[in-house]
Amino acid sequence: MLFKDLNVNFNSVSIPESVGEVIKDQVYGNEKWQRFDLYLPKKRKGSTPVLLDLQGGGLVRGTKSTEKLEPNLRLTQEGFAVVSMNYELISEENYAFPNQVAEVRAVLIQLSKKAEAWGLNPDAFYLAGESSGAQLAMLTTASVTAGVKLGHVEGLADDLADMPIIQKVIASYGPYEFDRFSEQFKELGVQPKYAESGAPYSFEGLAIAGHRVDENPIAISQGNPANYFTTEMPEIFAMAGSADQVVPELQSKEMVKRFNKMVGKTAKTYWLPGGHHGVHDFDTDEVYRLKVDFLKL
Repeated sequence: MLFKDLNVNFNSVSIPESVGEVIKDQVYGNEKWQRFDLYLPKKRKGSTPVLLDLQGGGLVRGTKSTEKLEPNLRLTQEGFAVVSMNYELISEENYAFPNQVAEVRAVLIQLSKKAEAWGLNPDAFYLAGESSGAQLAMLTTASVTAGVKLGHVEGLADDLADMPIIQKVIASYGPYEFDRFSEQFKELGVQPKYAESGAPYSFEGLAIAGHRVDENPIAISQGNPANYFTTEMPEIFAMAGSADQVVPELQSKEMVKRFNKMVGKTAKTYWLPGGHHGVHDFDTDEVYRLKVDFLKL
């Protein structure tokens, strides 16, 4: 079965005791899916730092506040507020990418404007994402710091001038160069899980308006966060697994190389031998401590 046609269901998030309050279904736009949830920590010292978590799903599926949020919702133990949002999904009838970047901007701006009411620290905003969520986190941060307003959704309050500063980004096994999947899988000796990889109806193809990945170089370039890297980029923490059959580990490793060279900072990394795609292999105490250390440096 094609990736886009899989019937994948996730359970609702299990809320840990470290969460003191949940503010659900905050509206950030006119569309029915444009909602986000805010999880406030039980123990708060002064204004609270905020981490916006972006779920993956190849941009074709996914919703806020599922079990995929749980690894980062643990950060409420450290005094972080955690946010989970819906964003527009793509399909053969809706080539919406990269408008999701505009939606991420809108949520960050709304959180910043309501920081006082919710007790948030407007100077301590962080992004995290897994899989396609990692791409959105990196694209948002890179484009904003480069002064590029990537994506457009009518009616959204998403002006660059209103954006809070993103302090750091955690990017887990994201896709960044759609046209290099095939060569990278071959180099790694990894068999792709989905035979349609690179075709117009693959998730990569749908992200570039239903083309093969060798047919739309402008869209390929637009979706690569490294093409927006400047010295204004904040620190990043990238991770991936060597046994990933959905997104080649080299997607993250090559992105990191360009980050280190172009930004002039050294990315924090975690390369997991035998690690597969998805939150399961990375939902460990070791990875959690690495995230905490990174965010609190």
